[in-house]
This record gives sequence, structure tokens and C-alpha cells, in this order.
Amino acid sequence: MREEIIKLQQLMKQEYIDYYYVVTADFHGSEYTAPYFGVREYLSGFTGSNGNLIITKNECYLWTDGRYFIQAEKELEGSGITLMKMGEKGVPNIPDFLVDNMNDGERLAFDGRTVSADICIRISDKLKDKDVEVVKDIDLGGRVYDESGVRPELSFSEITDYPIEYAGIRREDKLKRVREFMKENDINCYLVSSLDEIAWLINLRGHDVPMNPVFMSYAVIYEDKVLLYLNLSSISDDLKNELIKANVEVRDYSSFYDDVKALSVSFYVDRNTANSVVYDYALSSGGGHIKSSIPLLKAVKNDTELKGIRDAHVKDAVAYARFLTWLYGLETDRFDRYVDENGDVLTEIKLADRLEAERKKMDGYVEPSFDPISAVGEHGAVIHYSADEESDAEIVNDTFLLMDTGSQFISGTTDITRTVALGNVTPKMKELYTAVLKGNLRLMNTKFIKGARGENLDIVARTPLWELGYDFKHGTGHGVGCYLNVHESPVAIRNKIFDDRDNSAELEPGMVLSNEPGVYIEGEFGIRLENLLEVVHLESTDYGEFYGFRPLTLVPFDKNSILIEQMSSEEKEMLNDYHILVYNTLKDYLEDEEDEDVLDFLFDATRPVR
Repeated sequence: MREEIIKLQQLMKQEYIDYYYVVTADFHGSEYTAPYFGVREYLSGFTGSNGNLIITKNECYLWTDGRYFIQAEKELEGSGITLMKMGEKGVPNIPDFLVDNMNDGERLAFDGRTVSADICIRISDKLKDKDVEVVKDIDLGGRVYDESGVRPELSFSEITDYPIEYAGIRREDKLKRVREFMKENDINCYLVSSLDEIAWLINLRGHDVPMNPVFMSYAVIYEDKVLLYLNLSSISDDLKNELIKANVEVRDYSSFYDDVKALSVSFYVDRNTANSVVYDYALSSGGGHIKSSIPLLKAVKNDTELKGIRDAHVKDAVAYARFLTWLYGLETDRFDRYVDENGDVLTEIKLADRLEAERKKMDGYVEPSFDPISAVGEHGAVIHYSADEESDAEIVNDTFLLMDTGSQFISGTTDITRTVALGNVTPKMKELYTAVLKGNLRLMNTKFIKGARGENLDIVARTPLWELGYDFKHGTGHGVGCYLNVHESPVAIRNKIFDDRDNSAELEPGMVLSNEPGVYIEGEFGIRLENLLEVVHLESTDYGEFYGFRPLTLVPFDKNSILIEQMSSEEKEMLNDYHILVYNTLKDYLEDEEDEDVLDFLFDATRPVR
């Protein structure tokens, strides 16, 4: 067993704890967290963004989803930790595991500040018929991390105003819409703890979470004012004064728990994002749970946001076209390795760095929107592979290169995956690439009636793979923020067969989401093709309102990887129409002499297929 887990088990013994629960989260229910909250990663050695631990007196179990099965098997090897593959046959979820294994008289503990109220309620409901104690205020994992001497401080970044030229709607008007929701539900006080909800609502941005432009905060909304808890040294006096104009009063982040515990009014929270400690305070106040209106307001982008998002994607595409032109112009050495202009052998990390260097040249670029996935050959089969010094593979011929990357521009967020053939690839590889492409094109061109949700469309992207006996164990699409989180609820396209989460909101014009089917052959290669899409209104008939998608991502697919004979005439037309859009949109941005080669590449890459 890992030394870190043994130390935790020793603390459990001292505190008379039989089961200890560690989640991947901060105090705000965030998907991505600051390094300070890396308790689960420190204890287990597993680096994926989704993973939860149950530690018993003698055992340790880690739950993660299909995106990380291969990665988790490798990282947990020799650790003594049992991998629990979520959604697989015979693998219970955590509440069911606890009810099946805990005995009367035993104690379950966790840090309630990091466990969502919803999960806590589900666990408690499962255990209600057992004589067990649930303790929500013991941070044993944090103690082990603290004692290691490697835990970073909880750092705070500068908080800045998000100008109306990008936000599109004033903070006062956003607050008005939330207060209308409160009035409809007879609520006088509403507490928001989700970081991206607060950043969007108050038109502020920060950098407290890597690659997510948010800041550590809570917001307490009343009928006439807002109490905004944040790090006071992170915000300027001028910005504080601007907030005062909107009746937003700034308070110190560290005083939040004492203040909220002492609130003299009933208040409500969304138990899906509020942690269990805050939720218990809400119950004690006479309030409780109500589903937040903010995620849906945020998901439907206004005209200004959409204009900025489209602009961000054009800039991103120009940078990507320049990168691909450079990549396809490289030569290989006598060992079949790709080398750059200086003769240096290229690796996965060097390619990711080169792509980011092109993006940095674009106006309005801020940072990546997530850690880049640059994976050659068999590394592409690891869905969320992240190259490090040890794994950083050399770029060689006759295989696939999969790159899943994204950008934070001041006007919008991008997320794109392209898989390209390096040299010659096998007929099997081309057949599967073609199937993934067909799924992407079909979904991008699908037409659906108002009221449809992501789960209604998921089959469209999977069918070409299912016809060949293949599938992928991740969602087909996720919502994307506007200069905010790259994964944004409540929009998603998921398959209920292996993902039993609430399958998100109805799709509406103005929503932005990804379209990313893939296939992964362990030990061989991976393929994923991802575009971001904007939901648009297509037509009204006697049968209702019909919607469709407008592609935001503008980067050509790799025609060298396609088996054209396996595409229908309709699918070829879809591909050609998309490539025409790419070329016609980007050509005006590539008129300088230095981009002549890029324009030539783009012309050839988007030439129609027959």
C-alpha cells in the first residue's frame, strides 16, 4: 500500500474512523481545482481530473470514469489501490459500496467542505437503515497532505472586471434576472458557491484555478444587495467602487463560514454545487435547496458573447492552420523521427508548445483552457493522456497524432481535437477514423425539435462506430463557457447506457457545446475529432420549432486518413460544405506574404472530395 495511504489509515485508527472518503473537489464543487486541493492526487498518485477514494482500515479503492481507465491502471500499478471502473458491470457506485460493506457501529468520515450536499444526501439515504455514524468535519486527507511539506499554499490572483464589450449584459441586469427567479420561488436570500456562476453573474474574472478564469468566492444575494466573499487583497479599490454601484459589497473570503453560520435569515443553496457544510447551515436557517437558475442563464450566450466566441475561434483556427502547415512541412531523420528546422527531434510536449506559441501570437489570447493532450501512437488510446518528462514520446511516422487542446481568449473559450496521420496508416486505422468523422459530421448536421436534450442526440455520433462494433466511453459533448470553464453545465450530450448523471438541459439557440466522438484501441492508437458547435434556430413549422448547429471550430479534417468509399454522398457533401466554410472564413486572415504557404495548405486541405 502507498505510504501516504498508510499514514491516513493510522490517523483513521487514532480518530476511530472505519471508512474515509476523499473526493476530487475544492470548497465550491469545481471540476478543476487549485493545487492546494490536490489531496486525492497526493494520496493515490492518480493524476486524472475525476477520481474519488474510499479508504478502509486495510484497503483503498479509487473510482473513476471511462476516460481514465487506461491511465488509472498504469498510475495505480503497484500502489495497492483497487481501481473501480465506474459504469462497468459489477462495479457499485460509492453509496452502494458503502451500504454493502459498512457494518453497524462503524463510522464514515470526510471533509464536508469538499463533498457536495447532493452526494452527502445520497450517501446518508443509502445508510439510513444502518446504525452507522457519518462525520462531516474531519479533514484527515488534508492533514496527511499538510504534514508532507509539499502542499502548496492556497493562492489568490488578481480579480479583474470583465468589460461589457465582452460580457454583453451588465451585472445589474444579470442580478435582476436572478432576483426574478428568487421572487418566483419566494426566496429572500440565495447563496451561490459555484465559482463560474459567480464570475459570470458579477462580470469578474480571476486566475485562482489554473486555466479557468475564476476566483475563490461566495456570493450571498438579497433583494437589495449582494455580499461577495473574496480575497480582499486581490481586488483594487477602483473595482470595489464599481461593484458598490451595483450594490455589491465585498467581504473577506476567510470570514465566510463564520458569517454564513450567523445569518439571521433563511437562505437557499443549490445542493448540487454547495458543499454539505453550507447546505447544513441552510437547513439550520430554515432554508434549504433550490435548483439554481444561473447555469441555464449562463449557458444561453447573448449576441455579444456569441460574436466574441466566434472571433476567438477564427483566431484559434488561424493559429492552428499555421501549426499544421509547419507540421506537414517537417522532415524525418534516418530513424523515421520528425525533426524541426534545427534538426532537433520533436516530441509530444514540443508539438504542444509549438501550437501554443502560434496561439500566443493572436490578439486577445490569455492562456490554455486546459492541459494539452498531445499523444502519438498508443498514447492516443489514453483518453486524457498528459505527457511528462518520463512519457514524452518522440514523433515518428506511420501512426496517428491526436491533439486535444484549447484556448482562453478574452472574448471566448475554445476546445478542439484533431487526429492526423503521420506517414502511412493502416486500413483499420483509416476505417475507424472515417467512422469517427462520419459521427462528427452527422451530429454537426443534425436537425432536432425544440425540447430535445443531449441524450436524444448522442446516438447520432455513435452509430457509425456501433455499426463496426466499436464505441467510446466518454460523453459526446459538453457545454463550454465564454472566457470561463471549458466544461460548463448544464449542457451535455451523454449516453445513458454508461453515464447515469442527470443529462442536462434542453438545447436552446445560443448554447455552445462540443461534438467529440472517438475510438481508442489500447496499445495501438486513439482517434478523436472535436468541434465546438453553436445551437441555432432553423425553422418553424406546424409541428414546432426546429434547431440545428453552426460549427464554431474552423480547422480542416485530415483527408489522408479518410476512406472516401465508405462515406455516403450526403456525408461527402457535409465534409465539403464544412471545408468550404473553413477556407472561405480563414482566407481573408491569411493574406500576408508570410502566410502564403498556410493559404496553400488550407486550399489543398479543404479541396472537395468526390
